[in-house]
Amino acid sequence: MRIYEKLILTILITSFGFADGITFRGKSVEAMAQETIPLAFQHFVESELDLPHLTNLNRGSYLIIVPDGLVSYLDQFVSFKKSQGFDVNVSLLSEAGSSSDEIKTFIGATLAEDPMLEYVLLIGDVDGFAALPSFYYGPENDVSDQKYSHLLGDDIVPDVFIGRMSVDNLTDLIVILSKTMKYARDPLAYDQNWLNRGLIVAGNYSNTYPIPITPKWTSYWLRDELLDFGYSNVDTVFYPPTQQGAPQIISAINQGAGIVNYRGWGDANGWHYPEFHVSDVNDLNNGWLTPVFMSYVCNSNDFANNVDPCLSEAVLRSGTPSVPKGGVAFIGPSDLHTSTKYNNIINAYMYDAMLNHKVVELAPAMLAGQLGLQKEFPEQDDAGEAQEFYTHVYNILGDPSLQVYTGTPNTFLFDYEPIYDNDGFLDLRVTDINGQTTRNAVIAVMMNDELIAKGLTDSDGRFLASLESQAVSNYQIYANKNGYIQGMVEVQSNEPTSDLYLSNITISSVDNGEMVGLGESFSLSIILTNSSGNTVNGFNGTVIFSEGVESQSVNVTIPTLESGESSTMDLVDIVIYNPFHSVGATFRLINESGDRIVDGVIPVELPIFNITFENTSITPNSTIEPILSVESFSKVSYNDVHFDIGQSVDGAEVEYNSESNNLSDLSPFSSSLESTNYTINIDDVSYGSDITFFIDFVKSNHSIYRQEVQLHIEPQTENLPVAPSHYGYWAFDDTDTGFDQTPTFDWVELDPTYGGSGATEYLLDDDDHVDVDLPFTFQYHGQEYDRLTISSNGWASFESCYIDYFWNYTIPMYMGPKALLAPFWDDLEVVDENWIRVYTRYDEVNGQFIVEWSRVLNGYDEVTEETFEIILYTQEAMSTESGDGVIDFQYLEIDDVDATKNYATVGIESPEKNDGIQYSFNHGLASGAAPLANERIIRFTTYAPDNYVAPLDVDNDIYPSEFILSNAYPNPFNPTTHLNLMIGEDKFMSVLVYDMLGREVNTLMSKWINAGHHQIIWNGQNYLGQMVSSGPYFIVAKTHNDTRIQKVLFMK
Repeated sequence: MRIYEKLILTILITSFGFADGITFRGKSVEAMAQETIPLAFQHFVESELDLPHLTNLNRGSYLIIVPDGLVSYLDQFVSFKKSQGFDVNVSLLSEAGSSSDEIKTFIGATLAEDPMLEYVLLIGDVDGFAALPSFYYGPENDVSDQKYSHLLGDDIVPDVFIGRMSVDNLTDLIVILSKTMKYARDPLAYDQNWLNRGLIVAGNYSNTYPIPITPKWTSYWLRDELLDFGYSNVDTVFYPPTQQGAPQIISAINQGAGIVNYRGWGDANGWHYPEFHVSDVNDLNNGWLTPVFMSYVCNSNDFANNVDPCLSEAVLRSGTPSVPKGGVAFIGPSDLHTSTKYNNIINAYMYDAMLNHKVVELAPAMLAGQLGLQKEFPEQDDAGEAQEFYTHVYNILGDPSLQVYTGTPNTFLFDYEPIYDNDGFLDLRVTDINGQTTRNAVIAVMMNDELIAKGLTDSDGRFLASLESQAVSNYQIYANKNGYIQGMVEVQSNEPTSDLYLSNITISSVDNGEMVGLGESFSLSIILTNSSGNTVNGFNGTVIFSEGVESQSVNVTIPTLESGESSTMDLVDIVIYNPFHSVGATFRLINESGDRIVDGVIPVELPIFNITFENTSITPNSTIEPILSVESFSKVSYNDVHFDIGQSVDGAEVEYNSESNNLSDLSPFSSSLESTNYTINIDDVSYGSDITFFIDFVKSNHSIYRQEVQLHIEPQTENLPVAPSHYGYWAFDDTDTGFDQTPTFDWVELDPTYGGSGATEYLLDDDDHVDVDLPFTFQYHGQEYDRLTISSNGWASFESCYIDYFWNYTIPMYMGPKALLAPFWDDLEVVDENWIRVYTRYDEVNGQFIVEWSRVLNGYDEVTEETFEIILYTQEAMSTESGDGVIDFQYLEIDDVDATKNYATVGIESPEKNDGIQYSFNHGLASGAAPLANERIIRFTTYAPDNYVAPLDVDNDIYPSEFILSNAYPNPFNPTTHLNLMIGEDKFMSVLVYDMLGREVNTLMSKWINAGHHQIIWNGQNYLGQMVSSGPYFIVAKTHNDTRIQKVLFMK
């Protein structure tokens, strides 16, 4: 037996496929793979479309549509957006069109010409001084700029992100532009800590019945999450008790709050209650401490309302160019009758994106919030229903690409080699203030106010480019990344190292044209020009390539060149096997004395493949000749590729067949079935196992690509347990056959009315809870607990939870109880003088703690009775290797009739709320789950089936490697753990920490290291220097073609 251990990282290629009903610009996977994906859509494409971690990402373009009379005031802002890496296009309103339909057509035509279009900014109000029209949606004619963004396909996902700067005069425009630029470039000038503070306002109020109660409780949850995230202070103003909220709200904003969040009831004039209206905005005195307002409430962002300015417009326009106030951006709906339950979801999912997934550009974060409705309300998918409705009525005032600070931002440090005029070669590395590598920072190189180069830093924080050069050029180099203040360094190029200038670099290959693929031969032509007024004597030189190029150096002869003459060096049969800093390769031409003449960059197209085993109906104790299904999403051809299959830790043995010599040719964007030179002998593993193999693409004994691939052992029966969570919990029910873990229904009655005895009774009201002490320490997800919160609504949590009003959500979901047990999470009701009767009892003899909900009424009809219970086992009664306790859910009488509220949620969830097993939600069952029924039992345990093989193990000897990563010690740990790294040769090594969802937590190493012994230390902190939550993490050590993983457990 062994504990199931599974790792899913975004850095690993997973299966390709579109989520139901969602596409990106209506494109197929193949079409998407052929293009560079705009950076703003990265999270959406990777999380919603289940695509691999993309290598073809870059900052895109930014379209500004502006009334003709205002265009001359945009120069500084346009330069600012270029410094963020955007290619900026300013279009006059007279060119775009006079109606909303004409403007939409213009935006669509721009996107057709420029697939890298990310953002559209509209400047102007819908009427008056700078009129720029909008659309109107739905029966109430809600103003909606979002309709401009739906251009391709037939879904609710925008094809570009859009925002508006609504202005009534020139001063409004200058104020908003000034706030936006100051926020990005110098936010801490007047207060070093204001972005680490927040303000949450909420009111349980309505002018009609029923009065909502969840806005306030949702806001309590958000306050706690922000404090847990690391905010130093979160002010709250709630109704009840506060009705006249303006004085407190104004005071909190004036003192500095990076985020202002509102949930409750409102209209175009402002929030009710606590009251904060348009007229109160003018009383603010917060200067440059301009927060982002997030107003999940009716009508507060109705910029076409007769109330002009509405609340959002007043917040953005407030102040003067020299003495600003108000806010820098505002999101919220225009509709007057939005629903609390949907606004709550958008609120929660948007913060999940910002805090947990680093999606902080405003429009992509709002999209993540809106897409939460698809998960939590899947039936609301018809025209005009919630999913479509909230896509259109939520709008952004301000820069839609604004990077929201979720705490005090980091700052950049720049390190760069001298730039010389004769080649413009830039070798730049950026780190944070502590010297930690900064990956995927957007670098923008400006000269004479124009963007001349841009791109993303690699895993070492490096950016290489060959820049346009002039005599003694001045470059402004900007760095941009979420969680960072925009950084800038001004670099002056040096006098040329030679009279020879690098005029041009040309790449050519037989199969790939001007593109270079790893392991594929190409020719390189380098043109040198004598730019001096003198004769340059000929010389014998050497072209030296970076590591990873097969020929490390090539001798060349440069002829004597008169002034203005050029010479071409033709280098043939160049092969790159290992890219230099994810770029490709670099070269340097030196003369006989070793003096530098020029440097240059050779870009490479990195391979992207999806590999699966074509073999099916595989059984234990069998032998197969593996057939690989290979989908190429690469832009170049790969010829004469040999597939090397590495043996996994357990579950199978791989034998090499020396008599066969299968070589494959892989075309760009193609699919093929490929034979291999191997035989795989399957061990006596359990059905349902997934055995991991490492597939290497080998060219001339060099590995150019590696992917982990699972071979699935098909089950003989459908009666199988629910597949394990990331942590390793399984769900077995009484229909699963052939497993030691299969439970047997054995109801333990606690209610004395029905024959129970010896239990403690708790009479709970509607939406109520009780905290109880556990009679023994219970380990859950690696953490020990001695108390349990029991809710009247059919759930319990090991983490204390005082909020009783959570709707039943999916699992996992950011909002809701932590360390959740959900035997029947639904709206359970109290009618008349009745109570929700809950009973607990400790059966010491059998090592059980039982919690029973007895004959509780389902809130759907207030008649149907539901009776169910939780049983927690001691380790003496039912042991597991992990030490995590076994949990049973038993159902005596169950109907699950609540069709209006997604029926019941059944399952378990981790303390961090990023992992769990969703057994049932909205009557949808997990694979292997049996429908809820009378006398059903479900068992959750980390005790895996006999001989089960997990998709990925964490042992060291998965595959012969160039380095060894030792076990972590101590493990579990607090505050630090140590690992030893042994490497056989000099290599570029990255060591990263990931959480259970594959999100990068910290970078422990990212650099070239020498052969020998190295010690890795992790102090339990994330990339912001904050302590992580308790739980399991993965330390991943990687070279270009090899990976080692260690699982560690951090305990607070």
